[in-house]
Amino acid sequence: MAVKKFFRNPNLINGIGKFFRSKMYHKKGLWVIKKKKDGKFPTHPKFTVVVAPPSTTAIKPPKFYPADDVKKSLINEHKPKPIKLRASITPGTSLIILAERFKEKELCS
Repeated sequence: MAVKKFFRNPNLINGIGKFFRSKMYHKKGLWVIKKKKDGKFPTHPKFTVVVAPPSTTAIKPPKFYPADDVKKSLINEHKPKPIKLRASITPGTSLIILAERFKEKELCS
C-alpha cells in the first residue's frame, strides 16, 4: 500500500500556508545548510553565453507556416444595373410615394 504524503506546510486556503515564512525556514532546516556554507546558501555556477556575430548566423526558417486552407476573397463581378424609370416620369412631374418610411410624401422630379 502506498504511503500518504504529508506536506510540511499544509494549505489553509489556496496560496496561504499554515506556517509562516520564518517557521518554514526552521522546519526545512535551511539554517543548517547556511551554517555549513559559512553563512551563504549554495548557488549554481552561472554560464556565460557566447553570441555569434550576426553575419555568421544562419537564417532560420519561420516557425509558423500558413495553413493550406487560407480563404481567398472572392472577386465581386456584380455590376449594378442602371435604374429604369417609366416613360411618363419626366422632369417637372410630381409623384406620391406609396411605401416605406416616406409613405404618402410628395416628390417633385
